[in-house]
Amino acid sequence: MSNERKKLSPAQELALISQVNRVCPLDAEPLFYKTGTRSFKNYEIAHIYPLNPTSNEESLLEKEERLGLDVNDEDNLIPLCTTCHTKFDKPRTVEGYQELVAIKKKAIERSSQEELWKTNPIKESILEIVSAIYADADEGIEAEITFNSMKVDEKLNDTISKPTRRKIKNNVTAYYTFIREKLVLLDKAGDCTSEIISNQIKGFYLIQKGNGVGQQAAFDNIVKWLNAKTKAESNDAAEIITSFFIQNCEVFE
Repeated sequence: MSNERKKLSPAQELALISQVNRVCPLDAEPLFYKTGTRSFKNYEIAHIYPLNPTSNEESLLEKEERLGLDVNDEDNLIPLCTTCHTKFDKPRTVEGYQELVAIKKKAIERSSQEELWKTNPIKESILEIVSAIYADADEGIEAEITFNSMKVDEKLNDTISKPTRRKIKNNVTAYYTFIREKLVLLDKAGDCTSEIISNQIKGFYLIQKGNGVGQQAAFDNIVKWLNAKTKAESNDAAEIITSFFIQNCEVFE
């Protein structure tokens, strides 16, 4: 008995397109094209594990990971440009299947992180620190705390890339005292601002740790969360603040 392709609602299809940022995840081809003032589809919704696999495909993928038991589950669906969809299906290969499974798993993880952004607040006062970083951060304080940045090395493991490790250490060296002083100023309002912000950031990190993600992914996810919450002009401030809390022990033990 063959499986029937289930019709997706517009909301389901939009969610799948958003997961891949409106481009084909295999060749970065836009999933829409424009003619005049009208937009047209340039994609098809592909089943990662085949909707109705042939006996050869069943044998080929027998030992491969499946993203759900129901082939029509959204976890097994991904938008591909029409060219890539044809190439993926004919002929289906283990390598092509594994590539698309890995891409989809990352897309699902990104969606999960976006849900966490909604349920994990950050105190609005942090916007004052973000604004100060862009407006008047004094980077002439490196000599004072250069030795402190060495603590970062004790907390970072091999899952952190060398460029990210260097970025964190540079941020700590250049901005640690600046951020600490800004938090002290916020505390003068008398509402335990620094402690609340520290606990919120630590809480978000502990969620990452509980989900078993490595330090690199945890760092990236905290930065994206802070940037989404503060709507900063770039990732710079979120990276600086995250680096501060790594040094300060809220992030990474």
